[in-house]
Amino acid sequence: MEQKVIPLPGQAGTVVETTIQAMRDAILDGTFLPGQRLVVADLQQRYGISAGPVREAIRRLTGEGLVDVLPHRGAVVRRFSERDVREYFEVREGLDGVAARLAAGNIHRGDYRDRLAALIEEFRIAAGAGGPELLAIRGALRDLIFEIAGNMRLAEIASRLVYPALSERLHKLLPKRTASSFSEYEKVVKAIMEGDGLEAERLMRLHLRHSASAIRDTMEADPDFHRALFGG
Repeated sequence: MEQKVIPLPGQAGTVVETTIQAMRDAILDGTFLPGQRLVVADLQQRYGISAGPVREAIRRLTGEGLVDVLPHRGAVVRRFSERDVREYFEVREGLDGVAARLAAGNIHRGDYRDRLAALIEEFRIAAGAGGPELLAIRGALRDLIFEIAGNMRLAEIASRLVYPALSERLHKLLPKRTASSFSEYEKVVKAIMEGDGLEAERLMRLHLRHSASAIRDTMEADPDFHRALFGG
């Protein structure tokens, strides 16, 4: 039985956009595994659509870092390595730590304090509910911290060097990490609000080390998690 594309709730849902979302979800929830080929004809049959939207979805998801186009293989779901995960957290620790420290020095400017307080409250509610908007809110909170930091070069480097696709996949695979992640982020925000840059940086780095440890422990204990993240 063919799977039809269904427009996302609350959106107009063009065929291209719904195809992109359906394929993105299939990659992030492990339906399409890392290293799996994305054959246009197979995807046409799966979603009951023409080749054009599938090709555009592959192009867009390649741009997002979820898909690689390889010689002699075509489009495949991007396969991350254990080194990618280690380096991801090493880079995050440095960049996000500096951003938290700088943000603490600028928190008194404009409406930064009110915006940060409002967003951490949204994060608290979303973390408690466990809804699909959690990842977007957490990303918005991180973006706001970089905005408050006021260093455009730092934000530019962060956007280039940190893999959004890997971040999303880790979030999907580790839902139990949500509560502790929020608690740690709340402490970071408190230090920023108090203008304590050194403490904000220390807590942000500690948060990311805890996240990295959770990933390592889960990889060692759960072969299915390892396969969902890296394929094979």
